[in-house]
Amino acid sequence: NIAGLFFRKYRMALKKRAKRYFFSFFFILFLLASRSSALQNAQTRDFSNVKVEWKTLDEFPAVQTALYSERQLLIRCAKIDLTAPGLKIKMYPQKLNSSETYYAEEFSQKSGAVLAINTTPFYVRENGAKKRHSTAGLCINNGETFSKAISGYCALGFFGFREGSDASERRAAIFSSQKDKELESADFAAGGFWQILKNKKTLQFKELRDSRTAVGLDASGTVLFIIAVEGEIPSKSAGLTYMECAEFLRALGCENAMQFDGGSSTQMCVNKKSVLSYKNYVKVPALLGFAFD
Repeated sequence: NIAGLFFRKYRMALKKRAKRYFFSFFFILFLLASRSSALQNAQTRDFSNVKVEWKTLDEFPAVQTALYSERQLLIRCAKIDLTAPGLKIKMYPQKLNSSETYYAEEFSQKSGAVLAINTTPFYVRENGAKKRHSTAGLCINNGETFSKAISGYCALGFFGFREGSDASERRAAIFSSQKDKELESADFAAGGFWQILKNKKTLQFKELRDSRTAVGLDASGTVLFIIAVEGEIPSKSAGLTYMECAEFLRALGCENAMQFDGGSSTQMCVNKKSVLSYKNYVKVPALLGFAFD
């Protein structure tokens, strides 16, 4: 009996050990497969030969749009001549400590913007069933500051857009820090996350792909490029890394570029309609639009 009991315990121990090794073996296989998949997904896309077919908006020749697509990638593109006669900038927020939120389509219809995107990242604070949104970074609307600057984040500033200014005076600039002194004289400014392209040099970040809202400027600062990269349905479009956004914008003709809020916040509207291939369900408190008299 003692020998039989010992044998049964020994056999059970062997089974447990075999089971443990079995799961360990497949766990290692899973990690190796995941690593292989991650390496494949992290391969940087090559945009050195990017070509897009720009189409001018009817009635608004200063605005052009394009769709860039390749395997598992959709990028909505726009560019706008900031010196165009009658151009007006529209922005939210429009008051201090604003908690108003909108879809880009709502903002476009309300403001009359023919082109609109989301901009500054934001906080969401919950108080029971209520949610309060507040912008996390600089927002200057028509010379008034409605959200404070964050030194570690970047910003897009517009100059020469005051009432009565000549169109030839208009320009925009990207600043690595929202506390740059020059931004104090901006007519409009929208904070983002980080500058990704500086003097045509791509800056380095972690290789994480997602939906992206990014903007860039040519050397003169008078042509603004905008991209909305889809990434919410990875099987259709897997998104881009920050560096890939920088490379894409450089290929379009940008010298400097930056990131606005991305992920599920990414939105772009043209002629008051979303151009994304999926429905956006996130209302945001900070938006930028362009309208014409």
